[in-house]
Amino acid sequence: MSQITWGDLGSKFLYAFLVAWLFLWLNAANINIAVGFRTIRTSKFSHRLLINILLFLLVRWLFRLSGIPEVSALRPGRGATFLFNISLVLEVSFCILIAEIYRLFRKHQEQLLRNEMLLKINAEARFEVLKNQVNPHFLFNSLNTINAVIDKDVAAAKRFVNNMSQVYRHILNSSGRPVITLAEEMEFTTAYVSMLMERHADSISIEIMVPDEYNSLLLPPVSLQVLIENAVKHNVMSTGNPLKISVSAHEGCIVVSNKVSERKLKSPSTGTGLWNLDQRYRHLCSGTITISNNDGVFTVALPLLKAYGDKYVPV
Repeated sequence: MSQITWGDLGSKFLYAFLVAWLFLWLNAANINIAVGFRTIRTSKFSHRLLINILLFLLVRWLFRLSGIPEVSALRPGRGATFLFNISLVLEVSFCILIAEIYRLFRKHQEQLLRNEMLLKINAEARFEVLKNQVNPHFLFNSLNTINAVIDKDVAAAKRFVNNMSQVYRHILNSSGRPVITLAEEMEFTTAYVSMLMERHADSISIEIMVPDEYNSLLLPPVSLQVLIENAVKHNVMSTGNPLKISVSAHEGCIVVSNKVSERKLKSPSTGTGLWNLDQRYRHLCSGTITISNNDGVFTVALPLLKAYGDKYVPV
């Protein structure tokens, strides 16, 4: 029976340490390995499983080539080889388990971070909308509208006040919600559009053509209001040249477009409306909004979303 030397024990310990480090690193890191026309990604469990099996066979083969004896003073012969194989399998399995737990923890932390970022961006969007709605210019125009119609048409004045309260109520009720249904957003948008129509009369025309079948789909709150307000803020409106805005559905998106008639004297703007909306989509579904300005028509397309587990994906 061969004797186990301190050198052999040291070699086995170093071998076990390197194997543990290799499997931990491979299963915890996100690595892309190009193999021919395909790419193996350790971020996918099935790919990691295949790599682990191949790597285990390679590690076992290299150990035999190293010449380090597998026998033990306690268990000589074939029993020692069996125990060595079992211990190697247990070591590799334990390393893979630790790496998977780390991956789950990291994924959970990333999801929490995304949620926090999304809540922050939504809060900024709501603040921006509220700031625009309660700024002196907006209130002055709203009160002027009420004052202008209250003697002529009391019912119209009441409708304006009701729509105004509905707009504020929707903004406050959507607080803390990353998405709302299109039906909820359209209800809010209708109230906001009614306010605009009362205030600007024949200077603006807004056409909404969204089939009811889209009502259960999702999008960030106050999205349409941001786009309509953006069109009103940056374009000239008059009875002779009314601003025409259309809201429609196309290929899984809500599309808001208007004919461009830019103001010579531009209204003060923070420039965060479209950017904020785009950031909300990036955090919700890793997607983006589509903006185009072709042939004098400015268009923004918002992807409609559906829930998929704890995530949101474009339809």
